[in-house]
Amino acid sequence: MNYAEILSRRLKKAGRDFAKGQAVDKKEQLQVILREIMQEGQDTGTFFPWTEAVRRLNLEEMEQLLLCASWGLCAVEGSISAESFRKLYMEIYEEEPENTASLPTWYRPADDRIVLAEVMFSFLEGKSPELPSGVKLVLPREEHSYGTESILEDGKKIFQLAEKRGGSLIFCLTGEKGSGRTFLMEQLAAEEGMTLLLMDGDRFQGGRRELNDCILCTALYDSFFCIRMGKEEREGLLQDLADCFTFFGMIRDADRPLTERTEAAVLTRSTERPDRQLKEQMAEDILGEIWHTLPETMKKAQIAGRQLPTGTYLQYLKNIRAEAESGMTIENTVLLPAAGTRLQLLPATRSFAELKLPAAQYQKLQQICRMISAKEQVLEQWGFGQKFSYGNGISILFYGAPGTGKTMAAQVMANELGMPLYRVDLSQLISKYIGETQKNIGRIFEEADKCDCILLFDEADAIFTKRSDVSDAQDRYSNAETAYLLQRIEQYSGVSILATNLLQNFDDAFRRRISYMVHFPMPDAALRKELWESIFPKDTPVAGEVDALMLAQAFELSGASIKNAALHGALLAASEGVPVGMKHLLGGIENEYGKQSKNFSTSQRELLEAFL
Repeated sequence: MNYAEILSRRLKKAGRDFAKGQAVDKKEQLQVILREIMQEGQDTGTFFPWTEAVRRLNLEEMEQLLLCASWGLCAVEGSISAESFRKLYMEIYEEEPENTASLPTWYRPADDRIVLAEVMFSFLEGKSPELPSGVKLVLPREEHSYGTESILEDGKKIFQLAEKRGGSLIFCLTGEKGSGRTFLMEQLAAEEGMTLLLMDGDRFQGGRRELNDCILCTALYDSFFCIRMGKEEREGLLQDLADCFTFFGMIRDADRPLTERTEAAVLTRSTERPDRQLKEQMAEDILGEIWHTLPETMKKAQIAGRQLPTGTYLQYLKNIRAEAESGMTIENTVLLPAAGTRLQLLPATRSFAELKLPAAQYQKLQQICRMISAKEQVLEQWGFGQKFSYGNGISILFYGAPGTGKTMAAQVMANELGMPLYRVDLSQLISKYIGETQKNIGRIFEEADKCDCILLFDEADAIFTKRSDVSDAQDRYSNAETAYLLQRIEQYSGVSILATNLLQNFDDAFRRRISYMVHFPMPDAALRKELWESIFPKDTPVAGEVDALMLAQAFELSGASIKNAALHGALLAASEGVPVGMKHLLGGIENEYGKQSKNFSTSQRELLEAFL
């Protein structure tokens, strides 16, 4: 037991004895005890919750006596009967209380009893406060802030302004999720010697009593109150807060305008994403020597080129550092989104050397990667971002027959750019309920914005049907969903890839809004030969009779079908305990033709019969 606890015990006993009528000189004696204990705490320099409560709430002597007696009783009995409280009040003030509503907010009527507010009781007991749902006390983190100097300076001026002006004032920080707005509010509060009392607008459903707890907490714990506005905060909450606080903070998403009216003045500042120079400084600070000894799999340009909000980028750097310190291989460190099964992380370890495409398509994909890498320079340093503030997202349409390498090309690009690749499950986005599909799409891009990733909309024709074919109301809703998806793709700061087998489902208006289009043709005989020659891993035993040229010339297969046929043949050969031979591969080809309901020509059948 520490010294503050000893003083608190003495104080509670004195208050309880007074309340139960056991003190000799009653009120006068309690006054003397209070002064002595408070002086003792002050002389020893010990943090004494009682003294702090008296100072922070500016309690007069009679208020101290009533609180001390109430605390002493509640510590043992949990509450005070209304009649006992009335007698206590009369003993101290020598008059009847007007009504319970006129009592200070730390006294709470409960049926025919009076309880001490949990926030007050916890503080006097030296414990963490019991706060309403959706409210928490945040201690400032000892971390460096990046690129926020002007906001912090403005924040200090606004704090000074709040002390001088009359009426309610709100300091609002807008920005995207992960941009460090909460951290900024913590820093501003810390500059004023305060902690942060943070309310989650979506979770808080309390009324006046719970708001009184917040007011009491800001006073007792010397806190700055701040609300994080959500999507579904209760109506009238902002005005209720303006009635309770003359000055408080607000955190709001940049894409969600403030719709509720309030009589308070609102001063707004916005957070911005860090530029490349700042990101390099952050990487130097967080990674230290790791920044200068990166492996080939992780280039400096890739790390500094990630388009992320400040807070998310810092977490990304910490992930890299943790991987390096744990001895793991640093590759394309990812930040996992929280959109559940709607996003599937795909491996991004394939290289351009593995991609088998005609020269024109191969070169176009390489050129697109180089242009994406230069995007930050063009938008930030060359000024295109300011001149054209909308529609700077990069979108690519991959179109061609199934199995021609569209998904693999996306994996190659992700590896080349050092960005994680997420496949979007369109079937889980589409809903029969009006407006629900747009909500699902919005959630996908909200999460993707935190990760700076490539989004792959595989089989995109599931949603991008011909928008001009409108026959009923359902078609109009589908068109609205498609238009919304296009809008979010254009706004998205990362890269969106749409893959389809049916180019005819995409109208001219849609194609004009896509940045690049790449056709994936069926491989010709020369390309099929390359695919057959490179399909087997080095540890696979392959019989000398396997003729890649013959297979390429005889059977028109896609890259995916060649892979499937080779795997089928390898499994068949392994089950027989022999190297992979022509009969095994032809068996795989026969299986692929069967799946596609294709018939063999006479010459193809003769080739099969020669080996099978």
